[in-house]
Amino acid sequence: MFQADLSLNETHQELLKRYSQFARYQRAQNMKAMQFAFQDVIDSRLLEATYTSEEVREMLTTLGDVVRGDMETELISFAHINVLLIQQLCSQAEKWHLRLKVDLDQLQNQELLEKVKAWEMGEDQPFAARRIEKLEPLASEGSQGPAQLLREQNDVLRQENTSHQNTIHELQGQVHRIEQERNMLLRSVAELKVQMDQFQNANLSQKEELENNHIEEVENQLSALTCSLRETEEGRQEIQSQLEQTSEQLLAVQAQLQLAEQELERKFSQTAAYATMKKILSNKNEQIKDLRKRLQSYEPDDPVAVDE
Repeated sequence: MFQADLSLNETHQELLKRYSQFARYQRAQNMKAMQFAFQDVIDSRLLEATYTSEEVREMLTTLGDVVRGDMETELISFAHINVLLIQQLCSQAEKWHLRLKVDLDQLQNQELLEKVKAWEMGEDQPFAARRIEKLEPLASEGSQGPAQLLREQNDVLRQENTSHQNTIHELQGQVHRIEQERNMLLRSVAELKVQMDQFQNANLSQKEELENNHIEEVENQLSALTCSLRETEEGRQEIQSQLEQTSEQLLAVQAQLQLAEQELERKFSQTAAYATMKKILSNKNEQIKDLRKRLQSYEPDDPVAVDE
């Protein structure tokens, strides 16, 4: 299981070996620093034949503080070194639009740690070299090179582009429906305001004849329509904001897609397959020109051959 999961190519094996040597060197330096701390106590403090318990306790406490400080400093430094190492790997992966994942639980797997220890000591070789494989053609469906990664990224961008366009169409439809509802509400509010103005301009006798419940009903309708109009306006503004955001995302995706397609075309033009194909086309054109010249020499009076 360990060998299958961590089988690497020669370049990555060499990287692991170099990192292992670096870590081994750091450990050796830390051990030397700890030995120096103990030796310093032996050389500078152990000068008497006998010591009281208080003196022994004081020497051990001082030695413990020194060792603890050194260990903490070295552990913090090594943690920061690992962060820089992971940052380099992530930076290289992001250039090809890759997202690395780490299973932190595996870092405390004792079985795997023991196998790493055995590998480092030379007792086992779980990181055996893979069989050297030739690069697959650029047009191969199984190719996982840079061109394939760019194609996959283009597919993702095209899907996002289509999704954003569909979202924009839906939002535009919603905005159109809300505009229609808003216009209908505005017309209704205008009609009710006209009725209210008529009620207010009526003479006193006409006002007394009007039923109070009818006036109250009209006022309630006007209030409800006003609230509905306010809610519709808020919904229209919210959908309009979503439409603007989606349009910005669509433009960004289209720009990324264009850059990715340009990068793919540039990568393809730099491959041996492209140069070979270009050379074959050039040879074919030369052969066609030669055949035309030979045909003209056999049929000089043929107007078709001359025109061609």
